[in-house]
Amino acid sequence: MNQSASPAKSSPCCRFESYGVRVELRSNDAAVVERAKQVATKSLLGDLRMIRGNSVDHVVDMPRTKSGSYKMILNGETVAGATRSATKFFKFFDAMIRVTIGEYAVDRVILHAGVVSWRGRGIIMPANSFQGKSTLTAELVKNGAVYMSDEFAVLDAGGRVHPFARTLSMRRNDASYTPYDLTAAELGGTSATEPVSVGTILLTGYKPGARWRPRILSPGEGVLALIPYTLSLRHKPNFSLKVLNSVATHAIIASSRRDTAEKFVKTFLNFVDKHVN
Repeated sequence: MNQSASPAKSSPCCRFESYGVRVELRSNDAAVVERAKQVATKSLLGDLRMIRGNSVDHVVDMPRTKSGSYKMILNGETVAGATRSATKFFKFFDAMIRVTIGEYAVDRVILHAGVVSWRGRGIIMPANSFQGKSTLTAELVKNGAVYMSDEFAVLDAGGRVHPFARTLSMRRNDASYTPYDLTAAELGGTSATEPVSVGTILLTGYKPGARWRPRILSPGEGVLALIPYTLSLRHKPNFSLKVLNSVATHAIIASSRRDTAEKFVKTFLNFVDKHVN
């Protein structure tokens, strides 16, 4: 998708490229562009570079009204209505820019998943928000796994998974579910710096008192199970399916309900040791 970038003189803007996706950020307020640039840099873990030229894939307009409200327009379509809360606006932008890059990444396939490395092989845990993937990822890190991501499994064309080690986004275990962030170091662990091959795909969900009774899926079943979590599938179906098939062919794919993360992780790591490492 090629968008027509605005001439530099028409409004404050910046253009960057991340994972092969070219994005222009623009606004009638230079401070909005600068803050969005800072948020995008942090959101994408610095994996972006500023670019020149008028050819981009996506344009994010962020006009500021006279009353001080913010609005967001992605490729001509309003995606965030007027709000006066800068915190809410840039939090939405933070999530939106990651998903946009994830959907259109040129040579990567990105899944919603928690990821750790155990004895040099990747463990991918596909899950949507509020399904316990961050809690499970954190518990694995506490038990010696190397942290790779609690949000995206970034797969290259060869099926290796790359680190996307944002801070773990946790929620307090009380009525408020207040969010807070943790680093791998605060959990007593370390973060990966290099890609690894995928050894295990874990398809699970929490159920109080559930026993770990894994069913080993075939590669075909595994690909079908991964499809709902694959951001790029709609825009790059052939490439996405090729990469998913490569991963599913070389990994153990285990599906089962589980009890709490604390009760589950040692049993699961023993399983991985027995079947993978």
